[in-house]
Amino acid sequence: MPSLSSFLLPVGDGHQLYVEIWGKPAGEPVLVLHGGPGSGCSPRFRELYDPMRHYVVFFDQRGAGRSLPAGEIRANTTADLIADIERLRRHLGIARWRVTGGSWGATLALAYAAAYREATSGVVVRSVFMPGAGNLAWFFQGLAAVRPDGWRVFSAALPEAGGGDLLAALQARLNGADVEAARAAALAWCRYERAIAEPSAPDALLTAAELDRLVLKYRLQAHYLVAGCFVDEAAFLDACASLSNLPVTLIHGRLDQVCPPANAERIHARIKGSRLVWIDGCGHEAFHPAMVAAWQDALNTAPT
Repeated sequence: MPSLSSFLLPVGDGHQLYVEIWGKPAGEPVLVLHGGPGSGCSPRFRELYDPMRHYVVFFDQRGAGRSLPAGEIRANTTADLIADIERLRRHLGIARWRVTGGSWGATLALAYAAAYREATSGVVVRSVFMPGAGNLAWFFQGLAAVRPDGWRVFSAALPEAGGGDLLAALQARLNGADVEAARAAALAWCRYERAIAEPSAPDALLTAAELDRLVLKYRLQAHYLVAGCFVDEAAFLDACASLSNLPVTLIHGRLDQVCPPANAERIHARIKGSRLVWIDGCGHEAFHPAMVAAWQDALNTAPT
């Protein structure tokens, strides 16, 4: 059986990162960056990696998952997360690692690799999220024309927004003192996200404790999205261009409505020598069989 260990890593500003190490100590070091922002690493992520080939490093980003303090938005920006990743690499004594992630984790993987190219042996990402006002407007408004039923239910749960700035209404509730209003906002966001990303997934009944964890997740996500994820879109694309000729694989579902496929094409065009793999019949699902197959194929191909 592959070994599994965990620890908390203090990174300053009162934050401690929950870290898990899994797999073969002598294997290829691989970093896993979760999405969200704010989601945390799921144990199911282990299905995507080979513990006999890889030395896998999972961690929950500041305020996310099992990191402490849970849901903390202070001293929590993309620059902080990039610094945390590098601090973690140095703490583990890893010279270079392959950086992987999905959705927001893909964005963070590319941003980290650009900042610390010399520490990055390659990048494998799926369903990459593009920061910028246009992409936020697409998710919170543009999808009304594409997925009207789901959007109407979402909008109706936030009547104070009047169908307008749903993100501002969500953030106000999630940061407010009314616990039930915050829970309702988090649940509405979760259901909308699921309806767009995984429409076949069943709706689960959540306990009060689970709803409270959901509030922390979406409070953190709102903090990032309202700030444009603390990343300028043009600057992000320029950073991606600096990864030219580094082994970079972008995997994207052709039916992805959360992170439009056109953004993957834009990033691919900026990274000379990158590989873009399209998954037919797949949206934003990390565990779609064809997505998993492409992901594992990319990871099991050594970077050159």
